[in-house]
Amino acid sequence: MKLNNNPFILVGFSEFFSKALAWLTLAVIPLFANPKNYGEIVLYYSIIVFFTPVFLFGQDRLILKNNAKNELIFSIFFSVLVFLICFPLLNFLGYALVALAGLFLSLNKVYLTYLRSNEEYLKYGFNRVLYSISRLIIVLAVVYFFYSLENYILAELFVALILTIGILFQVKIDFKGFDFLNRFKHGLPLMLHGISLFGIALCDRFILEKMVSIESVGVYSYLYLYASGLVFLFSIISIVQEKKIYQSKKRFELLINIKKTLFMMLAIGVVGGVLSFILYFFVNYFELVRDYGYYPFELFILILSHVILPIYLVGNYYLVQSGRSNILLFCSFFALVINILFNVVLINFYGMVGAVWATLFANISLVFFVIFVSMKISKNQES
Repeated sequence: MKLNNNPFILVGFSEFFSKALAWLTLAVIPLFANPKNYGEIVLYYSIIVFFTPVFLFGQDRLILKNNAKNELIFSIFFSVLVFLICFPLLNFLGYALVALAGLFLSLNKVYLTYLRSNEEYLKYGFNRVLYSISRLIIVLAVVYFFYSLENYILAELFVALILTIGILFQVKIDFKGFDFLNRFKHGLPLMLHGISLFGIALCDRFILEKMVSIESVGVYSYLYLYASGLVFLFSIISIVQEKKIYQSKKRFELLINIKKTLFMMLAIGVVGGVLSFILYFFVNYFELVRDYGYYPFELFILILSHVILPIYLVGNYYLVQSGRSNILLFCSFFALVINILFNVVLINFYGMVGAVWATLFANISLVFFVIFVSMKISKNQES
């Protein structure tokens, strides 16, 4: 098999490389930044990432399912339109630059989905690798030499903008067949689902900042960093298997692809969790990072919270492919409410440690809820 036709090598490796450098970017900052500055960086990076599913609005699923070339221009136009509709409010709230960075990331996601669907894996890999290297160099340089919150946001915006330029060479202006209402109906549950998922992952930081301090956000985010690395390991599997799952024509083929994906994710999650714990121990043993405390048991709880997530992820694929993507919104919204409630109560009594346990309880509830729903749909399909 030729290199430029091998998705596992080009897509899988580039995704691993990109996610690893994204993790490394946040992992290096605590070496020279205090918990307060690190808390600000993580908080606003979370906001940028939070805006991505808002402007993406589930358009990437249409590119994977339908004709990629026809869907590309529609998806770009729709994302920009959503941004323009939201911009007056976002500008009033002071999130104009952050939202713009989120828009460019969502457009780059559209472009990457197009390349993957069109099997242009070499271009996909080049984009991901170049983005991750550029972000690592530029963000670290800005934070180290010129840190201010605005300078950091501008650095993220600049990198996202540069890597999105490639999409211009693929666009041919043709709006024939564009149906805003149908795209909105398709994307709304997926967008709300994405927001809920990011809310699950990020609400603890905002609650910590409001109820405790921005320094506690930095300390918690540093600890969370070692567990969240498992997410990018899962994405390596999903980026390769996702298209196979969505293009499964028969139920038997769908179940085989889902089971294979689940097994691969669980295996890589366990191995990654062990390595993360070992890395955390050695970093603290040699005192490479200071002022962030030492919480090995809390890290174990966070790793466990992430190891079980593949069960939810494959349930996600099953519901979408079964035409029940609207149920995903109920699953994620249910977990978001649980997460917020646990965070508010437990952070109030236990501070940062309460956020750790809230993450575990929310992820367990999400997994059990999606298992219940998926089994119920599966039984109906069998009958």
